Amino acid sequence: MKRARSAAVVLALALAVSGGTGGSGARAEGAATRTHGIDPALLAHAMRVAPLNDVAQALGEQGRGDFADVYGNLVVDEPARSVTLYATDTARAARLVAAAKAAHRGIDTSLVKVAPAAYTKRALHEQAEKIVAAAGTTSDGPAVYSAAVNPDASGVTVTAKQSAIGALPRSLAERGVTGSVPVTYLPGSPVRPTTWRWNDGRPQIGGDVLIGPISGGKVGQCTSGIAAENPAGRDYLITAAHCYSQGTRVTGEGGPTPGKWTFTAGNEIGRISHVAGQWDAEAVDTGLSDGKGSKSAAADQPEGRWYPVTSTGFSYNGQSVCHNGARSYYDGRGVPCGITVDSDDVTYQLKWHDGTWVTVRGVHGTASAYGCTNGDSGALVFTLTGADARQARGIVSARQNTRDLFWTEAPDILKAFGMQLNPHT
Repeated sequence: MKRARSAAVVLALALAVSGGTGGSGARAEGAATRTHGIDPALLAHAMRVAPLNDVAQALGEQGRGDFADVYGNLVVDEPARSVTLYATDTARAARLVAAAKAAHRGIDTSLVKVAPAAYTKRALHEQAEKIVAAAGTTSDGPAVYSAAVNPDASGVTVTAKQSAIGALPRSLAERGVTGSVPVTYLPGSPVRPTTWRWNDGRPQIGGDVLIGPISGGKVGQCTSGIAAENPAGRDYLITAAHCYSQGTRVTGEGGPTPGKWTFTAGNEIGRISHVAGQWDAEAVDTGLSDGKGSKSAAADQPEGRWYPVTSTGFSYNGQSVCHNGARSYYDGRGVPCGITVDSDDVTYQLKWHDGTWVTVRGVHGTASAYGCTNGDSGALVFTLTGADARQARGIVSARQNTRDLFWTEAPDILKAFGMQLNPHT
């Protein structure tokens, strides 16, 4: 999530007045430890829901593949310990479950409930994309903020300006965007970019501060997310595409005191080499290979702690995630967790630093207390798979307020770039 220099000055003054949160030094190479300081309740929750997550990943794999013609959606109910599979054909749904079990024999399919779906996820997403595209964008911004697939695959929910909702159905019909899919229109808020850590040395990891020039002569701050590697073994760090333009040089924060933002260049990280707008993702080429430029690890807490990222996965309705946004960390928020997925397929409009509007496909979640803030963009969204391991779910993209979070998904991003999760941890 990007924050321009002028906004940072205001924040720095507020921190000075209030005393701030500061922080001690950044992770120095060779000085970090993997010893975990995780909240025992958080770890216990991760272990409790692990069987549910395993089942959801296996079912989703089949739903996006051979069974896309009947797959509606998934909803994970953590308190009830169940995974509901919505499908347009219950007989085919049973075969989907069997195929998931055959591919992943360790999953517990007794946790699965099958429910009828009115539409496939494929059809619902296509309708959502058509709505966003047809609504268009004016000088005042997009007419439609977002269009999300309903968790029970019953239709699409659109958020827009309160004043525009009354005219939207007719306007979309005049543009030929009609069909059998039910659409619910709700008033919403614009989706805003949310543009260790401090001045990290190589190899850099997910959660590090990124500093680089943006349009208008300003300097923007984002957060690194997924560490990736191409087939030749070259190392990359993935962040949000709305942060910087192609070819931009990105560094750490050069200020001497962690938490006191100067927006000056620090340690070298690399240059933006790949951009995938649909996933609001871009890759920073570190110029190094074989784990020397980046490695799959997530900055965490307490200070100086990091954990290996050993796998990737999609997020499904009802699951909960964390993220390691750098701005949240230095604002004293630690590593925000307990962000629950309420739409695992949402299409939204996002304004980039150069003023262009881009249509993005991702996931939306809501936190009980705190979600994210500006400066967290690009950060790793993850779940715990153990006391000392993380699964990458994606990168922070945007927000509507401080209690919600939009992110784009790790498997989609890596596929778009032709890369894999960096195997070096």
